[in-house]
Amino acid sequence: ISPSTSAPNSSAPAGSGGTAVTLPTPELTSLKFGYIVVAADPANEIAIEDGLFTKYGLTITPQLFTTEPSQDQALLAGQVDVLGNAGVAGAIGSLLTTSPLVLPFMNHDSIGDDLYTSASVKTAQDLKGKAIAISTFGSATYGEALIFLQSLGLSPSDVTITQVGNDAARRAALAAGSVQASIDDQGLAAQMGAAGFNVLVQGSKMTVGLAQSAMATTLAFAQKNPNTMLAIVAALTEGMHIFLTNPTEAEQAAAKFENISIADATSNYKGNIVGWSPVNGRTTLAEMQSAQQLYVKTD
Repeated sequence: ISPSTSAPNSSAPAGSGGTAVTLPTPELTSLKFGYIVVAADPANEIAIEDGLFTKYGLTITPQLFTTEPSQDQALLAGQVDVLGNAGVAGAIGSLLTTSPLVLPFMNHDSIGDDLYTSASVKTAQDLKGKAIAISTFGSATYGEALIFLQSLGLSPSDVTITQVGNDAARRAALAAGSVQASIDDQGLAAQMGAAGFNVLVQGSKMTVGLAQSAMATTLAFAQKNPNTMLAIVAALTEGMHIFLTNPTEAEQAAAKFENISIADATSNYKGNIVGWSPVNGRTTLAEMQSAQQLYVKTD
């Protein structure tokens, strides 16, 4: 998708500390922006809290969702224009429909979650027959669960993969004992350990990645509004740059966006920054193909 060269917007500067650039004026400046609050979504958090969308000529109306399927449905129904952190499984599945989705900016393609377990589950053998909490089938946490099970020498049939909801809901289910394992952000490792849970698999130590969270919109919207898409990508790219280079600013944005303490935001940042990928919003073809093979094989 190539931006139009007409109606330049000379007021849109580049990323922090960069040389000023000129971006084309967005075709659509007011956007309905859907997102899910997660602990590893720095580009969106910073872009929203630091006013980067405004900086690039956009006014967004945020709309909160709790599951990936619900926000995908809202996008296809025209209730939102763009999703800040869509799962790639939905986009892959959409390629077989008349309303394909596109992913102009990849937020995260490294595994950013760990497999946490109850105190009594310390080995792969202990995990057999137990329930693992994920967000929803086809979500990033579902893909991570499949990869974690494979690394342990287990198959999905050895456990019960259970749809629970967002990060907080999964942790609550683990604490209540309704599941014995949960896929949650690796930045929470210290907190989870203090609460008596084990880290059975560390995502940061996996040798494989997973294209999992991306900015998404419909192909039709992107083709109609290429300059708007360019402005969104510019805001997210600058947000990612701040995450990678300015911990204090990133932590403050996360604390406000996620409604958590600065101490928790700092702990999350230290856990998330390790091995973070990609750094420029662009994943590789190999990562997307791996995600496609994983989801198509199991869904």
